[in-house]
Amino acid sequence: MSKSKDIWIKFKSHLRVAYPMPQRIALEHGGDNLWYGRIVELIGTHARGRSQEEVISRLEKEVSYHVKWLEGHGESTPTINEIELAVTDVESNVAELGESGGEVAFYDFDRQRVSNDLLERCIRCMRYNRVDLLELVRDLPSEVMKKTPPAKSRNIQGILAHICNAEEFYISRLGEETDRIYEEYLGMPESQADSLPILERMEIVRGASTETLRFLIPSKNGMILTRPDYTRYPNEKWSTYKIIRRFLEHEREHIYNIRGYLNLPLRE
Repeated sequence: MSKSKDIWIKFKSHLRVAYPMPQRIALEHGGDNLWYGRIVELIGTHARGRSQEEVISRLEKEVSYHVKWLEGHGESTPTINEIELAVTDVESNVAELGESGGEVAFYDFDRQRVSNDLLERCIRCMRYNRVDLLELVRDLPSEVMKKTPPAKSRNIQGILAHICNAEEFYISRLGEETDRIYEEYLGMPESQADSLPILERMEIVRGASTETLRFLIPSKNGMILTRPDYTRYPNEKWSTYKIIRRFLEHEREHIYNIRGYLNLPLRE
């Protein structure tokens, strides 16, 4: 992957937002001319598009949505009347970006330590994402869950299984000892959990993942982590911060995907 930090695109939006100015946009580019973006100060935000400009436009909407989303789940947010967004981090040539098993960019801000307060805040946000996701899928008929739309590789049931697989992968980046610790929290072999009905599997995987994060993150803070197992990119860099942001970004990405499958607006 190559890095560039010389792109500064600034604009102002009059929004009710919760964080100090300016807020940084971090972009990654790769695979089939796909762009991903997030707002660094708003961990868990996500947008994707076929151009840098498209992603930035969607991130403008993501700011407003994210603050309303936090408030809707009971998080308090102060009021700032104006916000400035600036592109400060761009990673290019990210291998297989957007594909299962593809790379994910590693940024300088991923080196920061995850405090206990930050971890618990992110775990709450993981719970909010899961509430939103389950509201979308819990009552869907089987034929809707199993229908794969044209030009898509997964049906909704497959997306839910993919979310579980991804969470197990993110946990595994914490080191070889993770496999044993994670299975202890699962209370069963991982292969047995894989065969559970999908909503039950989602619950047990999330519970075991959360406890594994709490157990291991304090001892892994400050480390640059690599692990050759379960990946095509054994030298990909990970950190405790990158792991928890990916839990949040990835689930939101697929909440948006499922909303698209159901012909619902991505953000409300």
